[in-house]
Amino acid sequence: MTVFTTLKTLLAATALVALPLVASAAGDSAAPDQNLRITHHVMTIGKDGVQRDSRYSDLMYRRAGALWVERELPPSLREDHDHEAREGKVHIGHAHADNTAAPLWVRRDDAGKVQVGMVLRQQRKLIEIDAANYGNVGYSGSWANSYWLVDPASLTRMKDLGAAGKGVQRYELQQSQGTLRIEWDTVGRYARKIEQRNARGTSINVMTASVIPAPKTLPWKTVEAYERGDYSDLLD
Repeated sequence: MTVFTTLKTLLAATALVALPLVASAAGDSAAPDQNLRITHHVMTIGKDGVQRDSRYSDLMYRRAGALWVERELPPSLREDHDHEAREGKVHIGHAHADNTAAPLWVRRDDAGKVQVGMVLRQQRKLIEIDAANYGNVGYSGSWANSYWLVDPASLTRMKDLGAAGKGVQRYELQQSQGTLRIEWDTVGRYARKIEQRNARGTSINVMTASVIPAPKTLPWKTVEAYERGDYSDLLD
């Protein structure tokens, strides 16, 4: 699961409180470039009393009209995925795990049209994904939630927790089902932290974004010459 689908799940809290997430991307061109490590922690306690924790991180590179998101994997796992890709085993219908490690390159033009591509480095191929299959590759379908990590329009319907300090404005939204808190970076213009807790304390979903160094070469520069394919290429 990529950052896109995880955020879709995380922001189900806004559906929980009936917040409309406007998918406008006004101001994209003015947004600062960002290079982020996005860490996820999900904790649940089941009816059996067993606590289950999952943690993982994605790397995200944001430029005007473009996003790149890639799972951060230990070297040994990365080699396993690369080996399977070299052997031609990347098929949606065959092994969803193969798809997990594939970076997503999302582009939005001046007219608002979004293109989603899944990158198969070992095969030197860019798979263009149609809207009907966004969910299958981990894209939520919301440019705004992906680009800013939360749609800024949703913040206007949350309670701000005091004045902004040290470049961060904190917001909160409470309902009977749970609490949603967001820390918004007012300078970098992205969500530094999104935390969702249910009222019973049996479910916590936290996303934290931290700045990392910019890559020497933007990753999409290396795939511009790749062969193009479509989603059907990934099916058995």
